[in-house]
Amino acid sequence: MNFKTIIFFIFVTFTLSDRVIAGNPYDLVNITYDLGVGYFYNYPVEIYSFEEIHTNRPFAPRIFPYNPIYIFLKDLQDDISNVLQPNIIEFIPGDVGYSDLKQAVIVIGRKENDPYITSYEDLKRLEEKVEIYFTDIYLNNPIVGFSSELTYPEDAPAKLGYYNGGPVRYFDFGINPAGNKTVPIYHVIDKNYNILSTLPSTIPGFKDYSAMWAVFNITVINIPVKKITSLDQVSNITPVYSNLLVNCPISTIALKKRYELSILGTFYKLNEFW
Repeated sequence: MNFKTIIFFIFVTFTLSDRVIAGNPYDLVNITYDLGVGYFYNYPVEIYSFEEIHTNRPFAPRIFPYNPIYIFLKDLQDDISNVLQPNIIEFIPGDVGYSDLKQAVIVIGRKENDPYITSYEDLKRLEEKVEIYFTDIYLNNPIVGFSSELTYPEDAPAKLGYYNGGPVRYFDFGINPAGNKTVPIYHVIDKNYNILSTLPSTIPGFKDYSAMWAVFNITVINIPVKKITSLDQVSNITPVYSNLLVNCPISTIALKKRYELSILGTFYKLNEFW
């Protein structure tokens, strides 16, 4: 995305503050993130599962917590993928306040041949020589183990950044369309709190889509829950907020594959009919 198209920038120069380092990128587990199945109004979707945040609040917050990610550009007109060096990550899992959702913070004033800045502390020491801008662009960049993989790697390229002077790895799911807002996702559960069905309220392609969900529970007792694939089937039950926020991106590759298969299936049916 080119910043020429982003007319709602927040141009705020800020002073960097001190913080405590606690996380270790080499302690992060190395796994393949598998996909779970949910339903969007009877249409099957496949969902990754990353961060969970317990909010301890009696209502569904609309704002998902976020951290900065420092992106080094020549100027504000550059595309955020056209960087001068790997991005700097300020928080990783294990640090107090960590979040998968990252606010893009643009750093201007470095040159192509300058030595890389490899830590937040290095950036602090240079803050008089660079310009730093918060933006209202939010990126879904969960920090993961160095050998972690996705079921469909094309869903989010794995990238390396810098944290505390060393490398760190993350999946780049790109810009979160709804910014830092959450949207509802519904867990259909039984009386023993077993999750029987997952019903997202939106999917990629809709302007309100967000991978940052506020989880609501719908408890069913005398309904054949295995057949619940739409909110319409449980519209008479009041959802209850679970005090849980989650980062669960819907796989766009799986959506594409299902769409292509459905088109192919329709073609074969028509061909057979004629």
